[in-house]
Amino acid sequence: MVQQTDLPNEQHDLRIMVIEDNVLIAETICDMVTACGCAVVGPVPDIGQGLELLEAGAPDGVLLDVNLGGTLSFPLAAALEARGVPFVFTTGYDADTIFPPEFRRVRRISKPFDRNEIAEVIEVWGRMAPHRSASGENFTAGSATMEPTQRRGGYQR
Repeated sequence: MVQQTDLPNEQHDLRIMVIEDNVLIAETICDMVTACGCAVVGPVPDIGQGLELLEAGAPDGVLLDVNLGGTLSFPLAAALEARGVPFVFTTGYDADTIFPPEFRRVRRISKPFDRNEIAEVIEVWGRMAPHRSASGENFTAGSATMEPTQRRGGYQR
C-alpha cells in the first residue's frame, strides 16, 4: 500500500477512472490514486465495462492499460478522446509499433509504476479539471476570464 507521505501533499478532488485487467496491479494503482486524495472510478478490467462507466459520467482522468486480457484498449482511448477526457496509457510496452499513429504521442506510464509519475499526472489533471461555480457551471482554475472549460483527450508527452 502506498503511504500518504510517499506522494505530494497537495490533495485533489478528482474522479480518476482505473482500467486494468490485473487485479493486483489495479489495487496498486487505486491505492496510489487514493493517496493523492482522488476518488477512484472502477477499477474495471475490460473495454465494455470502461465504456459503461464512461457513459455513466465522465471522470477527470483515466489510467488506461493498453492490453486488457489480450484486447488492445485503443477503441476505449478513442472514446475518451472523443469526449475530451484526459488519459494516459499504463503499459509494459515500450515500442511505438503497437500504438496506432493517433495515440503515439499520448503519455505512457511504464510498468512497474513510479508513484511520483502517477502523482505528476494527477497534478496536471487537477490543473485541467473544471471547477464548479455556485450555479454549477464549469470554469477553469486560474482563468482570468473564467471561460467555460474545454479539455483535451490524452495527456500528451
